[in-house]
Amino acid sequence: MILEPQVLTAYRDKFAEAMAEKKVDTAVDIAPNLSSGRIAQILTELDNDVVIPFLEKVDEKLAADIIIKLPHEMAAEIFRLIKPELSTRLLDTIPVDDAADIIALLEKDEISLIFEKINPEIGNTIRDLMRYEHDSVGSVMNTYYIAVREGTTVGNTLNAMKDAPAQIQNRAYVYVVDGDGKPVSAASMKDLIRTDPAKDISEISTRDIVVVHTYDKAIHAAQLLRNRRFQMIPVVNETNVLVGVLLLDDAIDILSENLADQFVQMGAASIEESFYTPPLGSVKKRLPWMAGNIFLNLGAVAVIASFEETIEAVAALAIFLPMITDMGGNVGIQALSVSIRSIALGEVRLSDYWRAARKEVIVGCVNGLALGLLFTVIALIIQGNPTLGIVAGIALGCNVLLAGIIGGTLPFIIKRLGGDPAMMTGPVLTTVTDITGVTIYLGLSTMLLANLLVG
Repeated sequence: MILEPQVLTAYRDKFAEAMAEKKVDTAVDIAPNLSSGRIAQILTELDNDVVIPFLEKVDEKLAADIIIKLPHEMAAEIFRLIKPELSTRLLDTIPVDDAADIIALLEKDEISLIFEKINPEIGNTIRDLMRYEHDSVGSVMNTYYIAVREGTTVGNTLNAMKDAPAQIQNRAYVYVVDGDGKPVSAASMKDLIRTDPAKDISEISTRDIVVVHTYDKAIHAAQLLRNRRFQMIPVVNETNVLVGVLLLDDAIDILSENLADQFVQMGAASIEESFYTPPLGSVKKRLPWMAGNIFLNLGAVAVIASFEETIEAVAALAIFLPMITDMGGNVGIQALSVSIRSIALGEVRLSDYWRAARKEVIVGCVNGLALGLLFTVIALIIQGNPTLGIVAGIALGCNVLLAGIIGGTLPFIIKRLGGDPAMMTGPVLTTVTDITGVTIYLGLSTMLLANLLVG
């Protein structure tokens, strides 16, 4: 059956309508025509009083696929509410790395109850994953993979792949290990099926393999996997024994989550806060940063106060202050976003600082000139004062140039110093652009005060 986009859209709309009207049985009948990702997206917008009955009635394999597509906090809440026997069966079905992430969000007594009921082998695997640091490769690796000993024939390897458990999500590569379980080479599926079954697998496998360790940072491993364009990468423990693989889809999830975290931190928010965080918890995470931001903004207040006499002499100067500071902040955030994204995805190295600076100088000069001329005309039309228009235009142009340079290069500097560029650059950037914009604008106005008064 071929499903065209409009057909899929119709199924999605019917499913969403059925769930909104709490017609769970109708939704269950429609569900097989939709991907688990589409269903999960719809479920995130619904209340648990309809989500839980749906997951309890739909095919269990589909339910497991849907749950791993949901935010982990929502998935954990679902496991608290669904029937205990169903939660046990689902945990036996979903990938162990996802299961570990979800179970880690439950209370200790809930975790103990789950481990008493699930398959002991799976439970031990989940426990092993949970002992790794949250942001390490070990916490996100998949422990189901295909590995054969040195000396195995191609034919026996293909037979092993056919008999491998269903939990293995990617069979693109087979790893060859020595007697101690350490990886020595890898062979691709396409090479295996084109080779004489009687040949030794070592004859077609490559010994030039890249590995990551369980204690490595997950984000660094994900960047490596993406940049090398592998489908998965082997994971070894402290003694270099193969213990798992990092899959491409997991790497993409890690990079996406990291990128989202970076942009959350740019607003001085906490990555630990989510929709499920209690109100008081959110206040505790947000208030300190907002209070600190008040003290940062005192710098701009002090600059304005130092030009009090100039502002009193030409009150019209105050009209354009918000536009100059806001435009600097907006331009700075644009450059900041590009730099943080590139750093987060591993597209650039910290040594690329000067390349970023050169680029932002060129971009800033062009944008500063164009926006400065535009603002000069606008200021002239509004106030009818040529000197004020020129001063406002120059101040805006200079602030745009400086904001672009600071926004584009500050993440590299902070990262090199060992700080978090996303958490630290947002508040610093806005404060700096406010101070520079106000200083240039009011400084020029003070120098040309006589001309401004003449108009």
